[in-house]
Amino acid sequence: MEQPQGDLLVSACAKWGQWQQTHPVLGVCDELMGLREWIKRSGPGEANEVLLALAELGATDGGDDPAATAALLWLLLPGAVGIAQALMSAHPHIDELVAGQLWICARTVSWRKGVWVAATVLLNTRREVMSDLGLSMDPRADGAEFPSADPELLTGPGLSGHPVGGCGPQTVAAAEADLLHGLLEDARGAGVVSADDCQLLLRLAQHACTRRSGRGRGGLFARASSVDVAQEYGVSRATVARRGERALRALQDTYATGVRVA
Repeated sequence: MEQPQGDLLVSACAKWGQWQQTHPVLGVCDELMGLREWIKRSGPGEANEVLLALAELGATDGGDDPAATAALLWLLLPGAVGIAQALMSAHPHIDELVAGQLWICARTVSWRKGVWVAATVLLNTRREVMSDLGLSMDPRADGAEFPSADPELLTGPGLSGHPVGGCGPQTVAAAEADLLHGLLEDARGAGVVSADDCQLLLRLAQHACTRRSGRGRGGLFARASSVDVAQEYGVSRATVARRGERALRALQDTYATGVRVA
C-alpha cells in the first residue's frame, strides 16, 4: 500500500477514524490511503460526497483542519500536476504557484453549497494562477483553438495527456480545452447535462470562435453561431438557443460558485 508522505498527510491518516465518526460518509474505506482506489470505482456523486466531507473538515469556515485539506489535495494532485505541466514554461517556479493557489482554493471552497469539489477547486486554481501570470483566460483570444466537438474528447485523457511546451496561446488553449472537457465529463456523469447538451455547447463554442468576414467572432449565442448550428441539427435557431441556454444555466447553477463558467 502507498505510504503517506509529509507531516500533514501522516496526521490525516491518524485522524481518519476520528473523521469517520463525525462524517460517516468517510466510512467507505478503512484507511485514507485506500480512498483513491475507492474513488476510481465509485460514481461521481458518491465521490463528491466524500470530497465535500474533506473540504468541510479542512475549510477555514468548517473544521479548519489543515490535515483534512492535505488529504483532499492528495486526491486532487493529478489534476494539479496537469495544470502545472500545461503552464510550466510560463514561470520558473510554476509548481510553487500552483501548489499555493491549490491550497488557498481548497481551504476556501464553498462546501456549504454542495459544489462539485474537484472541478471547482481545480478550475479556481487554474484561474488564479493564470491571472497571476497575466495570461488571458478568454478562449477566443487570437490564435487560441477551441476544443473539437468530437465526443471521444469528453472521455479522453486529462491535462497530463497534453504535450507540454511553450506558454503561447495554443498551450493555454490546451489547458482550457482539458479543463472544459473535464468539467463537461463530470457534469455529464452527474446528470447535470446530457451528452447531447455537451455536444451542442461545444458546437456553439466552435462557431462562436470562428472569424467571420467583416464581423470578427461572436458570442456563444450570437445569431450567426446559433443559425449555423441550427442548420447542422436540422432545427430552428430558437430551439438551439433555448437548449443551449438551459444547459449553460444548469452548469452555472452547479459549478458557478467561485467559477466563471460563462
